This record gives sequence, C-alpha cells and structure tokens, in this order.
Amino acid sequence: MYAYAVFVLIFIGFYCLIARRNMVRLLIGLEIISKGICLLIISGSYPSKILTAQALVITVIVIEVCVMAIGLSLVIRAYHQSESIDIRDFSKLKG
Repeated sequence: MYAYAVFVLIFIGFYCLIARRNMVRLLIGLEIISKGICLLIISGSYPSKILTAQALVITVIVIEVCVMAIGLSLVIRAYHQSESIDIRDFSKLKG
C-alpha cells in the first residue's frame, strides 16, 4: 500500500519538475519528492529499526527546510532581476 503512495508522490514531483516552468512550482515538486522519500524511509523500516528511520527522516526534513529557504531566496532575487519567475526568461542572464 505504501509503495503505491511513494510511487505516486515521486511521480507527481518529477512531473512538476519536468512539465512546469515556474520556479515556485519547481520548488513544490522538490518538496513532493522529498515527502515521498520520507514516506519510503519510514515504511521501509517499519518492523525493525523505526527509531533510526525517524532520526533519518528528521534529518531529511531539516535539510529540506534549508534547501527550500535558499531556493525561495533565489526565486525572490530572480524576480527582482527580471520581473518574472519563468525559467525561460533567465537564458539572457548569463554572466
């Protein structure tokens, strides 16, 4: 049961990464993928080492929050530079 949920979450996340051009939606896609991975870690270690899995998931969540904070700050900076958060508009910002 959990394997299907993990597969669906990771698939939706990759779809957001591939199909969307909005930077905020890309960050949401990364968030969905990380939630699927957290569910995979917890469901994969259910009977035996649940405490280790919980510690690992908490570590993943902390790293995820740091990545999202840096990503959102980059989105805000890119918006101030080009007045858009579409990825296609950033090809002229080569430097």
